[in-house]
Order: sequence, then C-alpha cells, then structure tokens
Amino acid sequence: MVKKCLDIIEEYRRGDCTPLSKAATIGKITDILTSVSPQLTESETNDSLGSYLGIIDQHDRIRDAARENGPGRSETADESGIGTKRPVSPDGTEPSKRQKNDDKDFPWVVREDLGLNLILSNELQKTLELLRTYSKDLKFTKSSILTSPFAPQFPSSEWSNVITGSMVDLDHVLSGGFAVASDNRDVETVGGIQFKFGAARPIKHVKNAGDWFIAWGMYSKAVTFAFPHRFSELASYSQHVLGLFSATAIEHQTNIIMLDKAIRVRVGERRDLLLTDVTSFDDLRLYWLNPIGAGDAGKGKNKSKSDFRCEDPCDRWNRGACKSKASECKYRHVCKECGGKHRADECKSLKSGSA
Repeated sequence: MVKKCLDIIEEYRRGDCTPLSKAATIGKITDILTSVSPQLTESETNDSLGSYLGIIDQHDRIRDAARENGPGRSETADESGIGTKRPVSPDGTEPSKRQKNDDKDFPWVVREDLGLNLILSNELQKTLELLRTYSKDLKFTKSSILTSPFAPQFPSSEWSNVITGSMVDLDHVLSGGFAVASDNRDVETVGGIQFKFGAARPIKHVKNAGDWFIAWGMYSKAVTFAFPHRFSELASYSQHVLGLFSATAIEHQTNIIMLDKAIRVRVGERRDLLLTDVTSFDDLRLYWLNPIGAGDAGKGKNKSKSDFRCEDPCDRWNRGACKSKASECKYRHVCKECGGKHRADECKSLKSGSA
C-alpha cells in the first residue's frame, strides 16, 4: 500500500503539477487507503492520507518558491551595482551572498520526503512543525514568550527547554514558584535592550506526589502555552502518574518521580513518542518500579533511625568514653539508670537511692 501511494506521488512530481493532476493524485491515494479499510481504522486512514498530502504540499511549496525566485538578476545589473541594495566593494566586486541553508540532501530528510519513516500522529506532526518554527530563531521565540502578557509564571531557564522539546527539570519549576532571588546568569539582548535572567536557586525539590503535582501544574501551563494541542496528552499522562502514586507506598514515591524523569527524557530526545505511549516505556518501568529493577531508588535509602539504632543506653557514653555523636552512635546517649539526658554519674535518682 505504501509503495503504491509513493509511486503515485512520484508520478505527480514528474508531471505538470496542475491543480487537476493534484486532485487526481489525491483521489488515487484515497482509493488505495479506503480499499484496505478492514485493516485500517478511520483514524489511521485519516492520518495516512494527511501524511501523503503533506509530502505533496511540501513539493508544491518548493516548486512555487523556485518560480518566485526566478533565474536571478541580469549580469549588467550585477556588474554595475545598479538595482541592488547590497554595497559594492572598492575593487568593484559584490560581497558574497550568504547561502540559505538547504537540508534537502540530508538522508533523514530524504526518508521523510519519500514517506519511509514512521507515519506520525496528528499531535506529533503539529509538535514537530512548531519545534521547527521555534528552532529557526530560539532567542526571538523566547523573548516573544517572556514579553507576552499571557505567558504563565515559569522559570526563564526552563522556557528554553520547552521551546526545544527537551526535558524540563521539575525541581527548578517548583523552586521558581517560590523563588526570592535570581542568579542573573542568562543574558538576552532584544532590540538593543539587554534582559538578564537566571535559573532560580533550587530552594525546593520534588520529593513526593504533592510536590510533583504542584510542579506539573505549572509545567502543563507552560507547555500548552507553546503547544496548545498537547493539552489532552498532558492531562492523560497526569492521570496515569496519579494512578502510579496511588498504588505505591509513600516511602517508594521517589521511584515514581525518577520514572517520570526518565520518561520525559526519552520523549524529549525523540520526535516519534507521546507521553501517553505507555508501551514504549516498559523497560523504564521495570528499571524503576519492579523489585528486581536495577534502578530501585528506594532500596536502603528510606530507613528510619529506629531501623539501625539500638534502644539500649550507651555504656561508653555513660563512662564519658564515647567519641560518636548522639545522632551517629548505635546506642542511645541517655542515662543507663533512669533514661535521662545525663550520664549515670550525674543521676540524681541513683544518689537519692544510695542515701
């Protein structure tokens, strides 16, 4: 099916590319997709058709841009410097024009054009389009967000991660909500005006479910501000994590927080995954949540003092010979006679009994 559709698109590319031929091409592709409807759901059919339409539209945009640019300026105009806004150097030659970046020969771009890559969902395609738009000028994108009256409160340093699709540190997000100072390390210049921003000092860290949901609420507002179509994905993922917290003992909630970080790192480093693609994170769940997993963050780290401290009084401390601090000694630094906070030789009850 894929090969047939790509052959039809290639035939359209080699032709005149008229509106009539484009309509005929779309009709042929639609017929092929609907002919296998028992194997494809309506949603999958729509997504596939959208991918092929995107390939056709991209070809048309490139062709139209080439027509608008034309063959270039005449040699007479170039030689005399007339009709050009660019200055002519003293020796009569025009400065070399910076070449526009062209990625059409990159092997991954060729694969995308030929439709050999995985067919992305509508949500992933929208995210990819916005990421490519923002990446053209990250500084301008960030300054536009920071000067928008509708932008939610969010650490400046983490806005950079949002617009590049990278993993956002929820510790910084949580700290940013309670920050009282800025490091002023990040400097941006916009229109000749210098703006200074700094990563908020990490005065708070995400340690439990409550901290996570506070930080996640702020994170969701920021992400949906830049990617409005991701609202449903973030809400569904939040409910999924809520279920994990509910089914996990409090002393092991750190594992859920580490799992969330690992999932968001993977999604941030790939462009074919949603946070809700649960089956793509089976190995991460095994690593962090399974008792046999190598990344069990709760092993041996959440024991209370009563698990390792003996309740008996320290004989050496009562004799004045214990060199350990009270918080580090295996035995309790209390009177062995009455349990008070004094040594045995200072015990009043012992002295009164002897009298």
